[in-house]
Formats: sequence, C-alpha cells, structure tokens
Amino acid sequence: MIDFLLTIFFGCLALVSLTAAVAWLWRLLYGGATTQEMTTYVRTEDGWRLAVHRYPPAGDPKTLPILLCHGLSSNRFTFDLPGGPSLARFLQSMGCDVWVVELRGSGMSDRPGLFQANVPYSWVFHDHLRRDVPAVVDHVLRQTQAPSLHWVGHSMGGMLVQAHLAKNPDAPIASVVAVGSPVEFSRFSNQILKSLARFGWILRLIPIFPLTIFWKCLAPWIHLFPRSIVSLFHPPNIDSNLSGAVVALASETITTSGVWADFSRFVTTRRFAPPEGEDYITGLASTPVPILAIAGSRDGMANPETTVASNIISEPAGERKQLILGTEAGCAQEYGHVDLVVGDRVEREVFPHIMEWIRNHDPLAVP
Repeated sequence: MIDFLLTIFFGCLALVSLTAAVAWLWRLLYGGATTQEMTTYVRTEDGWRLAVHRYPPAGDPKTLPILLCHGLSSNRFTFDLPGGPSLARFLQSMGCDVWVVELRGSGMSDRPGLFQANVPYSWVFHDHLRRDVPAVVDHVLRQTQAPSLHWVGHSMGGMLVQAHLAKNPDAPIASVVAVGSPVEFSRFSNQILKSLARFGWILRLIPIFPLTIFWKCLAPWIHLFPRSIVSLFHPPNIDSNLSGAVVALASETITTSGVWADFSRFVTTRRFAPPEGEDYITGLASTPVPILAIAGSRDGMANPETTVASNIISEPAGERKQLILGTEAGCAQEYGHVDLVVGDRVEREVFPHIMEWIRNHDPLAVP
C-alpha cells in the first residue's frame, strides 16, 4: 500500500515538474521584458511586498497619474507585452505618468514557488480588495504627490476598484476605466464556465490552481482551440504569436486556488459578493467617480451584460458609461476578453477610448 501511494505521489510530482518545465520553456521562447523605467515596492498591512512599475512621460505629466491593474492569474505583461501592444507605453506616449501594479502572487511581487514559498500559497479576493488596493493607491499618490489618480483595470482589476469605491466613495480616484470586468453575475452566460464552477468546492481543498500550469503548456497552440473552450479572446482579433505570448508571459504559472474558488462562488451564486454579507458593489452609486465599462462583444469571460449592474446602480452620483466593442461599434472584428488589451488593433480601436475618458475627467488635461 505504501509503495502504491509513493508511486502515485512521485508520479504526480514528476508530471507537475515536467509540465512546469515546459511552461517555463515557452516563457523563454516568447521571451522579452517589460519596458518600465523603474520598479518600486510597497508593503501591504499584512506584510506582502507588491511591485509597482513606472512609465514616466518625457516631460511634465499632462494628466494625473494613471494606475493600471491586471486581472486574475495575470501580471504586468497584460499592459506591456513584448512584441505586442502596450497600453502602458501608449499612455506614456500621450504624456501620462503611468504606473502598473502587480498584485500579490503575481510577477515581481511576493508569490509562492512550486516547491517552496516564503508567503502563503492561498489568498482570496478579499486580500486584494482590502489590502492590495489601498496600499498601491497610497503608494502612487505618495510617490507623485498627486491629489488623486486614474484607475484602469482589466478583468478583476476593474472589479477591484469598483468594489473599493462602493465602500470608499470618496477615495482619491479621479476616474475609472473597467475593461472586461464582470460585476453582475446574474447575467453571466458562459455555460462551460458555469458548469465548471459547480466543482469550485474542490479548490478549497488544494492550495494551487492546477489548470494554470497545464494551460501554459498549450501556449503555441492556444489559437487553435475553439473560442467557446478558450474563452480568453476572439481568435480572429489576435495574431497567433500574440495569443501564445499572452498565455506564456501574461499568465502566472503558480496561482492560488483561493481567488479561483471565489470566482466559482460568484458564478454559482450569481452574486458578486463575499461568502456572507452584501454585494461588493452595493453603494457604488454613491461615488461621484466617473466609470467607463468597456466590454467585448464576444467576451466569453465577461459578456457585456455582466459589465454593468443596472439593477443595483440607479441614479448614480457620478457619470456611468458602457462601451461595447465589436463590428457594430465600427471595429474590424468582434472583441473577446484579453484581446481588449492585446488585440491586433487595440492601439486604434480601444486605447484611444481609454485616453479620451481620462482626458475628459482630468483637471490637468490639456484639450
């Protein structure tokens, strides 16, 4: 019996090790580095060290600082993909002082390794919301001496800032752009993910979400998978090399099961809420901060109906706008989830909308 168990254990260990090695091989193959001028670090109240990367303008900034925040199991490459589009560099070229945060467990921030870790293997959405968000906002404002900042978040990055504003309506945030960020899970329509979410309870039993490791092994072939299975992007809207680079570089190999379990709960309960208590965005209507929700017409992770919560947010104190990008909006292709920030035409079809929103809601912006 012991021999059998040892065989299973070492077999699984060998499989995971081999899979991780292949994932890192693809990372080296796609290669490249982000182009920030400097990286600073901030400690959260519970001791995690977060990396914050800066892309300063050539001269005096033309707007308040802009903070970019990635999504679940992602990192800084979302906004500065080697050989691909870079929202960070685009905004920098517009004269903006750009900061890119990597949340706990991602990129150059504190994160666990495959076989050892100096930080816990498990953290949850609440940790990002209550600890990471306030720490990085305070850090950027201290570094720049600005009274407030603009927040641009992709996926979970946009969910976090809206949940933060719901509880802190007067937070020093000048405007929000939430890109592919679901906040109304009663309208979530991806049937495959809804079926998988029913097994979310299993994630509470293991510290590491295993699929992210195996997913990265598919990087060179990810564009061949049907959109209904991949759900990450609309294949016609992103070059195959870019889609491979996204999976190889912008997704984390080791990631917590805790946040994935939270998202499974959001889907199964049809509520963007903690295990107990009111919805995260209850109270969002009371913030005067203007919010732009950008959605992809074919987003499998955040269909357009999920990106605004009209049944909760009525008569908001600040401006609210939704922009659904696809052929009906004049785009060359429909948009998915990740190609909203790294697609083939984002510099012409997506990034200008973000810059326009920021300029229209910035006291320093020059018309």
